[in-house]
Amino acid sequence: MLFAIIMMNLFGVSGNLMSLGALDFGLIVDGAVIIVEAVMHRLTHSRHFARINQLSQSQMDHEVKYSASRMMNSAVFGQIIILMVYLPIFTLQGIEGKMFKPMAQTVAFALAGAFMLSLTYIPMMSTLFLSKKITHKKTGPTV
Repeated sequence: MLFAIIMMNLFGVSGNLMSLGALDFGLIVDGAVIIVEAVMHRLTHSRHFARINQLSQSQMDHEVKYSASRMMNSAVFGQIIILMVYLPIFTLQGIEGKMFKPMAQTVAFALAGAFMLSLTYIPMMSTLFLSKKITHKKTGPTV
């Protein structure tokens, strides 16, 4: 959101109801959710950790890098597909262009910021703040 607001200021996009109303929090966090979910899935469902109760920082770094790199294409393509929906709005002229272009620009700025964050900041914060403790639970029917 901050990146979008900074870019709006740099490009002179007005902060009207149309442009700010187009920002959906789900659009912004989509890539980050995909990355963190992939990391958590790897940590909780991997057989590599069957006999380990706690990961070291280097192990955590490796697992986050592996998980994030596998899901990066999904996160990137998801954001590109959302951005492509707004591309025809940039071709509008006249009153329609003046009305809807700021909205498309704001969404594009927000998606660009979210894209950069999901590639850099989110994996780094995952290595630092996700729990390194691994719990083992038996699942399935008990006899």
